[in-house]
Amino acid sequence: MMLALLLIAQASAVAPPPPWKLAERTNAKGVRSISSSVTGFDGVSRLVVKCDVAQEPIVSVQFFQTAPLGQGEKPVGLRFDNGFANTYPWQSAGNGLYVSDPEAVTALTTLLAKAKAVTVETTNASNFAVQATFPTPGGDAMIRKVLGACGYTLGVTPPLPPAPAAEREEEQ
Repeated sequence: MMLALLLIAQASAVAPPPPWKLAERTNAKGVRSISSSVTGFDGVSRLVVKCDVAQEPIVSVQFFQTAPLGQGEKPVGLRFDNGFANTYPWQSAGNGLYVSDPEAVTALTTLLAKAKAVTVETTNASNFAVQATFPTPGGDAMIRKVLGACGYTLGVTPPLPPAPAAEREEEQ
């Protein structure tokens, strides 16, 4: 009887990770977006993989906090399963950061689909360290759905779009 109570108490002490949520929206300008997001173990940070389908589809990985993260470009590292930091330059504005470079997005989403946890490391607007850990989606289905809405394939860096005709003429 005592062993059963201990097992029940131990099982209830381990909270399940917060689930990833899939959302699809279309704004007033007709821009359709599909995103998959999760709240961090800290209860306030958010990690998002998003596809915006406008004139050109854009996929981004985004990080949000309640405290201001600054303005402009800054390095952000993501550690998958406590491995080495995959650091890329992200754009910041207010409480959010994002990266939309196709090579970075491909690398990060590929690792995200395989890992069990991811930790985001950066600095806030006051240049103090910020760190937040998130569960991963537990597979690639949700990530594939978001990437697919923008014509991306998980693990494949999409080719760069051709330069506009005016730029090609200047290069010659």
